Amino acid sequence: MVETSTGKNYNKIVYGSGIQKMKSKIMVVKDWLNHPEMKKSHLLAKRPKVIQYLDFFSSIMIHGTTLQDYLLFEFYNKNYKERKSYVTGRKLHKFFDNVNNKDKADIFKDKNQFANVFSEYLGRKLFKLDLNGRNAEEGKIWLENMRIVFAKPSNGVQGRSVTRLIVEDVNETIQYCLNNGLDIIEEAIVQHPAMNELYPDSINTVRFITLVENNNVKLLGASLRMGNGNYVDNGGIYVSVDISNGKINSTAYTNGGIRYEKHPITNHTLMDFPIPFWEEVVGICKKAALEVPDIRCVGWDVAITEKGPLLIEGNDRWSRFLWQLPKQQGLYYLIK
Repeated sequence: MVETSTGKNYNKIVYGSGIQKMKSKIMVVKDWLNHPEMKKSHLLAKRPKVIQYLDFFSSIMIHGTTLQDYLLFEFYNKNYKERKSYVTGRKLHKFFDNVNNKDKADIFKDKNQFANVFSEYLGRKLFKLDLNGRNAEEGKIWLENMRIVFAKPSNGVQGRSVTRLIVEDVNETIQYCLNNGLDIIEEAIVQHPAMNELYPDSINTVRFITLVENNNVKLLGASLRMGNGNYVDNGGIYVSVDISNGKINSTAYTNGGIRYEKHPITNHTLMDFPIPFWEEVVGICKKAALEVPDIRCVGWDVAITEKGPLLIEGNDRWSRFLWQLPKQQGLYYLIK
């Protein structure tokens, strides 16, 4: 199954002017219609290609479906009522526009701002490197007692450009960060031994979604992301978590829709696995949800250490696939 997205047009569709949005949407639809997976999707639906294309196009118009929605949620096998129950691309962006103030979104997009606002929730040391090198010497001193750090750009998204660095020479480490635009350097997180059992080579994070309504925090759902051959959990596998008890309650999925009953590398059983410190996970997310009133709905990424949970980041626009795919259920009723 293919991984598709709105790619380079995403920011124009979300934040651009009316003309920019329209042009970008047209370009995206053209890309979808020409995508190799779309061209052969009629085989999955077991019907003529022309019927498949008409069905996909009508699903775009009626339900706001993206190509990823259509393929991963298997809309080609679902009726109108079933499709209507899902949060699709258009529905989710409309929801975000209603509940989150775009003018305040930089708090979540810029990791420097996020670290300032949510410093009490981070639970780890962090150094903000000036990419012009003005505080490079301070950075070298900060690194002196570090063995492993993670460096990333302050404007990075979805785990892209996150780099694991072994600190052998502080001069080389700082220069590498300067050369590659990595202005956030973080102390490595030591995750809870139970989370290491699932997959030890990445920090496996809980994605917990909160919505503030009338100063009360509503819990929309939770997922767990695990690495799968890499040191970051993005691009790995994910499962649904029961928010009432913190236990995994689904099969695992990849971003491309491949399913696993056990972790494909560690072979660890996933169903009913209890995430440690679950009450504390719920508590930290509910508390953090009230920090920025203009951003009412956030997808929090939470790591679990031996001492308890800590925040990795917050997302003012989060993935509908992490939320719905493992449940094999549309969750539009939770946000409409």
